[in-house]
Amino acid sequence: MILHHVVVSLAALGAATCFAVSSVIEQRKAAQAPPRPSLGVALLWHLAHQPVWWLAIAVDFGGFGLQLLALGLGELVFVQPLLVTSLLLSLVIGALAGSHRLSRRDIGWALVFMVSLSLFLIAGHPSDGVALRPIGAWVPVFVTTGVLVTGCVLVSRQAARAAVALAAAAGMLFGVSSTLMKGFAHQVANDRFGLLGHWQVYAMAAALAIGFLMMQTAFHVGDLRSSLPAVELGEPVVASALGVVLLHEQLRVDGLADGVLLAAATLAMVASVIRLAQSTAAARAESGSSAWAHGAVAGRGPSRSEVLGQGTDRNH
Repeated sequence: MILHHVVVSLAALGAATCFAVSSVIEQRKAAQAPPRPSLGVALLWHLAHQPVWWLAIAVDFGGFGLQLLALGLGELVFVQPLLVTSLLLSLVIGALAGSHRLSRRDIGWALVFMVSLSLFLIAGHPSDGVALRPIGAWVPVFVTTGVLVTGCVLVSRQAARAAVALAAAAGMLFGVSSTLMKGFAHQVANDRFGLLGHWQVYAMAAALAIGFLMMQTAFHVGDLRSSLPAVELGEPVVASALGVVLLHEQLRVDGLADGVLLAAATLAMVASVIRLAQSTAAARAESGSSAWAHGAVAGRGPSRSEVLGQGTDRNH
């Protein structure tokens, strides 16, 4: 059992590292792009001519492979919090690469995140559930997600709330896609030649595509410091909740002390992720680019925007 969790942890942390490295490389390349009225297709065209950018995409796909391995072997409630470490790693790697300075406050929140993550995994004792559920069990999830995403789109018509609303929608969709990815990982291992015959593949692709659109729009219409935390929190929260409710994964709490410790660790993780996401957004703005990556995927997310063409820069 210990060896099993070590393998899952290494795969998830490896995926987070890949997403972080890719995010730093791709963000730096996007920052070097010449100013244009619109950085959508134009930015993608510019980056496609940069060999290093393709290397970063290869690293990204390596991260997705490791994420699939982690989800195939481990529980969503165990893997998803570990993938959020890509946010912390991207800050550290970016600082080492000279993109920005790592402040004492960032280091402090990073320590809070690492300690709270460790306590969450120790106190929660995540246990496995099922990887696949019939489409009938998914219908309420799809309906609820559709209603909430539609509500976010309606709220986004108010300019002051547009970025947060759309980022929240993206986070929800990435959370759903991560849950579907666990089933996809199971199918890769057991029915790799019949993958295209399973509805989960198309549902996952649709959630990723719509989530990407929402995320890019959120980054275009508002400040990253408000939208990035919503995406970073939305994906692991939704995926972990679906892991418990839909896939029957469990957080086994032994007594009141473990329950209090789990709640405190969860709150500390949420606070540290918000602070680290805001620091990451500020660092991106400092370097002159609003490109963003997920580690996730995730999330699954983070580096999805970079794989598909980077975020938009409202300053150009």
